[in-house]
Amino acid sequence: MNFFNKYSLILSVLFCLVSFESFPLEKKENPLTDYLDQEIEKKMALGHIPGLSVVIIQGDSQLIKHYGYSNLKDKIPVTSNTLFQLGSCSKAFTALAVMKLVEDGSINLDNEVKVYLPWLNFKYKGRPVKVTLRNLLHHTSGIPWSSIAKIPQSDESSSLVKTVKTLTGQGLSNMPGEKFEYATINYDVLALVIQVVTHTAFEDYLQKNILQALDLNSTTIGAPLDERNMSAGYKISFFEAREYKAPVFKGNNAAGYVISDIADVSKWLKFQLGMVNSDLYKLAAVTQVGDETVPVSNQAAYAMGWEVLYDGTGEITHGGYNPNFTSYIGFNPKNKVGVAILANSNSPYTPIIGKDIFQLLSGKKLKKASAIVDDNNDKTFTIVIVLSGLYFVALFSFLVFSLIEVIQQKRKFDFNFKKTYKILTAIFIGLPLVYGVYLFPEAMSGFTWEAIFVWAPSSLLVLVYVIGLAVTLTYAIYVFLLAFPAKSNYKNTVPTTLLLSVFSGLANVLLVIMVTSVIGSDIALKYIIFYYVLLLGVYLLGRKFVQTRLILFSRDLIFDQIKKIVERIFSTSFQHFEKIDRGKIYTVLNNDVNTIGQSTNTFLLLITSGITVIGAFVYLVSIAFWAAFLIIFLIVILSTVYYLVSKSTNIYFEEGRNERNTYMGLLNGMIDGFKEISLHRSHKSEYRDDVIGSARIYNEKQSIADIRFVNAFLVGESLLVILLGFSSFGLHKLFNDIPLYTVTSFVIILLYLIGPINGILSSIPDLMKVKIAWNRINSFFQEIPVSSVSNSFAIQKKQTCDKFEVKDLLFKYKGTEQGKSFEVGPISLSMEKGEILFIIGGNGSGKTTLAKLLLGLYKPDSGTALIDEEEIPFFDIGEYFSAIFSPTYLFEKIYSLNKDFDTSVVHDYLKTLDLDHKVKITNGKYSTINLSGGQRKRLALLQCYLEDSPICLFDEWAADQDPEYRKFFYRELLPEMKAQGKIVIAITHDDHYFDVADRVVKMNEGKLEEVNRIEIVNP
Repeated sequence: MNFFNKYSLILSVLFCLVSFESFPLEKKENPLTDYLDQEIEKKMALGHIPGLSVVIIQGDSQLIKHYGYSNLKDKIPVTSNTLFQLGSCSKAFTALAVMKLVEDGSINLDNEVKVYLPWLNFKYKGRPVKVTLRNLLHHTSGIPWSSIAKIPQSDESSSLVKTVKTLTGQGLSNMPGEKFEYATINYDVLALVIQVVTHTAFEDYLQKNILQALDLNSTTIGAPLDERNMSAGYKISFFEAREYKAPVFKGNNAAGYVISDIADVSKWLKFQLGMVNSDLYKLAAVTQVGDETVPVSNQAAYAMGWEVLYDGTGEITHGGYNPNFTSYIGFNPKNKVGVAILANSNSPYTPIIGKDIFQLLSGKKLKKASAIVDDNNDKTFTIVIVLSGLYFVALFSFLVFSLIEVIQQKRKFDFNFKKTYKILTAIFIGLPLVYGVYLFPEAMSGFTWEAIFVWAPSSLLVLVYVIGLAVTLTYAIYVFLLAFPAKSNYKNTVPTTLLLSVFSGLANVLLVIMVTSVIGSDIALKYIIFYYVLLLGVYLLGRKFVQTRLILFSRDLIFDQIKKIVERIFSTSFQHFEKIDRGKIYTVLNNDVNTIGQSTNTFLLLITSGITVIGAFVYLVSIAFWAAFLIIFLIVILSTVYYLVSKSTNIYFEEGRNERNTYMGLLNGMIDGFKEISLHRSHKSEYRDDVIGSARIYNEKQSIADIRFVNAFLVGESLLVILLGFSSFGLHKLFNDIPLYTVTSFVIILLYLIGPINGILSSIPDLMKVKIAWNRINSFFQEIPVSSVSNSFAIQKKQTCDKFEVKDLLFKYKGTEQGKSFEVGPISLSMEKGEILFIIGGNGSGKTTLAKLLLGLYKPDSGTALIDEEEIPFFDIGEYFSAIFSPTYLFEKIYSLNKDFDTSVVHDYLKTLDLDHKVKITNGKYSTINLSGGQRKRLALLQCYLEDSPICLFDEWAADQDPEYRKFFYRELLPEMKAQGKIVIAITHDDHYFDVADRVVKMNEGKLEEVNRIEIVNP
């Protein structure tokens, strides 16, 4: 924004040239003087008017004042010689010229236009109709307002003829003479009639017979008398006045392009007041008589180039609005008062200033300043540009990021016919949208884009370019994603889903705006149906695509989260895994993952509802800025309430989530230990109470949090209802210049927004749960360190092992009672193929810990392991082992099964183990694992056989076996394994079979002691 517009009030006081003609005032201070000294400059700043001249006539007194600059760039002040375009105030000059010809008898107002222009025909509903000159003067011809868009940009001498010829065969909006509809081109037709009748160019006739006759020596039409005195014209764009050179519309000179300075306009105003001795005044008086043959429009009747107000003021007035100039003339011939404003900007404040001054001249108090001033949608266009710009920047950033991924080979070219089909389909679907954009000006107002860009703020042109670039970039990214897909399916899915969510949400907003805007409008039904179907189609198709994608996306997200967690679990060591609380595993894999997966719907709701709310409020801001701002402020208060509630409620969600871990742990204990707790009713009752108590605590925490949000939700709901009531009852009271139809739009849109706003607010608890679930999953990941070795599943192991040994193994348990730690080792042990080693010891001696160390399930604090004299990582030791633990767990599927195993031998083993009548192996699975503890251990022996590992470890295998199977184990199975060259390690207390062992070692308080086998067997 330039310096003047920022500080217009100060600059106006310091620099604007103020010239005074004689204007004696009875009082030195009065409301008019205060207004001229204080309010005009404020309104110029608010209305972005760089320069302005005003003339005030009150009886014989006249005051002319100037404000601001005629040229901002060169800081040229406005003076009495500064020339301005009068806009539609030019029509009064043309009307006077018409009445001059009527007086001369050259024309008759009740003659058809065809009398003078035989080639010009008009039709109403397809049938020819008669349009008179009087109809043209009073704007009752039926020619539509939108005909202004047909006026060609031209500076040729034939421009007037070309302009009028655009009406050939023109379909009328109304039957001629039945209804007032302002159409600027009516006066261009009158100008051509004057030109044809007088055989003189219209501009020459007006200059000689009207302007010169009234001694308006500085006034011209079409082009200024002295270009040096011509003010620069400004158009409001991007919240400030910017210099704009409008196209030349010579064919519209009669309706809008008289050029004059304030001195000549003061003469014209005095003439209209009857204060100038001229033969033309009696004709001017006729032009000031309103047409009462048609219904009054907005408490005014249109005369001939003037509007006669029926609001009790007796004012005769007209405004002028060109793309870069505005004007206002208002007067009361009876009271001999008048005011004229000339401004070099298309500001809506020009007539506001004029009407304020006229009210003061009439001795009335000023009405409350209007809170709603039309800026020709510049604010709306600028806001949408900013939003579209952010969207464009986001898209461009994503594209740059994706191109970097291509360079880094993270994306690779992959194109096929199916993707070509998708691209062509997208183009086909987009064609109706492109056509809808192209047709929009014609459908909404009968305009063309060329005309729209002339009359609308420059921000609209920028907006069209920005949206065009954004849409083009959107399509380019869509093609790019198809041609260069990411390895991650999410990166391919999320961008298109988000984009279509945006389009679907925008279509939803536009549907709402359309429904509230077309009520009582003159838009053709075919256009209404077309755009309604188009927007509805975009909304529904986009919604279907997004919903479908989200279902797949959420399922994939849940699966991938489970996959990541499971892979993380399987990539850690048993040593770390056994420390994790089971309840936490169940809760993370079940509750938290599902919460994350289901969050996609929450985010979709936020996106679509957010876009709907933002779009709706942008629309509300465009129709009533301060009212919309007030409502937005109240919505912010509502959001603040929700934020405070969520901040205080989060702790209950956290505590509830913690209790969920406890609950799941209790369920696991119930399943695993139901046998034990069933022994005593008191145990069972207490455990039941613990489970129910944990569930109750979780329920209470969740209930407290949910109820708090319900309370906040009700506050929000009440506030929304209050907003509705305020919009219905109070909006018009507080902002009395807001039209009733605008209030109706507010109410309808707020009614519609209750759903999206409630959707956004109700998603807050879900978002908090998502946040908690996400944090718990991340915390769970941090609790599971990845083993640097064990996460490699493709290890190559030897099929035989001649020697297995460990040297100086030392393992310490951390953090035991009283700060002491139990340790195992240092232990050195060596075994060779065909050797049987028994490990004995009392409870707590360290036998099981030693077994886990030998199997590589625990990583020692120090020491090494060797296979055939070659050191190997501890986490790889298990690859050489088959083991049966106590208690034994069997999987239904036999993993790492050699498909070439001998089924007859397996059957013999099952028969030997007395399991052939219970278990069969089919497709790599056991037919059942629903067996007794002893049977499960015997079946585990079969799995050891199938695994055929060079080293076998048995932990108390025979402890719960019948004597015959115990004997089988020690006297048959172990010797057979020894004969096969396997290394056998058995943890046992069966001293009757110690003779089977080649060596017996004893664990005693973590230390390994060699035992004389013979002494134990033969004491």
